[in-house]
Amino acid sequence: MKKLKRLFNSTIVMMMAVLCAANISSSANYYVSYNDNIHVDTDSFRYIIDNDTLTATIIDIKPGTKTFTIPDTVVFDKVYPVKSLNIPINEDEIYSDFGSTLETINVGINTKEIRLGENTLTAALKNINIPAGSKLTMLWLPRCPKLVNINLPSDSILKDISISGCPKLKKLSLPKSLKYFDLGYDAPNLKIKIAKNNNYLKARGNQILSKDGKKLIDIVGNKRNVKVYKTVNVIDNNSVRNKYLRKLTIGKNITKFAVGSFNICPKIKIIIKNKYKAPKIKAYAFDYAKKGISFYVENINVANDLKEKLKGSKIKKAKILIGKKVVYKNVKG
Repeated sequence: MKKLKRLFNSTIVMMMAVLCAANISSSANYYVSYNDNIHVDTDSFRYIIDNDTLTATIIDIKPGTKTFTIPDTVVFDKVYPVKSLNIPINEDEIYSDFGSTLETINVGINTKEIRLGENTLTAALKNINIPAGSKLTMLWLPRCPKLVNINLPSDSILKDISISGCPKLKKLSLPKSLKYFDLGYDAPNLKIKIAKNNNYLKARGNQILSKDGKKLIDIVGNKRNVKVYKTVNVIDNNSVRNKYLRKLTIGKNITKFAVGSFNICPKIKIIIKNKYKAPKIKAYAFDYAKKGISFYVENINVANDLKEKLKGSKIKKAKILIGKKVVYKNVKG
């Protein structure tokens, strides 16, 4: 009799659990994707549950939202920590126009990554608030024309920041953990501070350099004429993409232009102060640069060397000059 009673009680508990799960599931509109991850719609956002990591990623925000607080957890059949806000842009998914109204993002304590697709326009975004103890390591936001504040805590562990088109952003203090920086394209008034005990990067004037000063990482601000510091040996990947830059002067200390080093930069003048040779130029160094870049060199030997080294760089209709005399025109890489 006792066995039957225990069996009966166990059955009731199991039935209640199934009913509870059914009620939780039926309260949300969800579907199972091809990789068996669960997509869930709520009243204010949409998220995916990753069955491998047992974490949630927010993939859309309700249009009309002005302030969005990334939750620490979501509850479906059980509690899942929210690890990221990651809104991709692709042909298979349709996402809401949340960017036209969203003014503030409050980051959750469990959020490790905020990453929006390249074509996302967060037209109204003004503030990003990151709490003390935050786990945030990546912040990628394209096109933020009204962004004013990125409030980072003193104990931030941020490693990677990339925000394009943030002309209203004026100051930013970055932590010792930071490894990757990309904010230079349209930030005319931006002043950067990087923690002195950062082992990877440092700020010097309007240039972001590797810690040892040997690589140019980025150029911020609105200076039209920039002379690269004498400590620098390499113009690094994606480092020259400042829309205000018109003339870049490099000395004999520069030995290499890296892959993609000139990216979305305007038609500029590059002054090479070296009497003996041009820097090495990696393939695709100018792949995303504007056509019509002009190189000014000191003699015909450097001009010949430069023309040869530009092969494979994807340069478009470049000119090589000695003084005011054009020695090569319509150079293509």
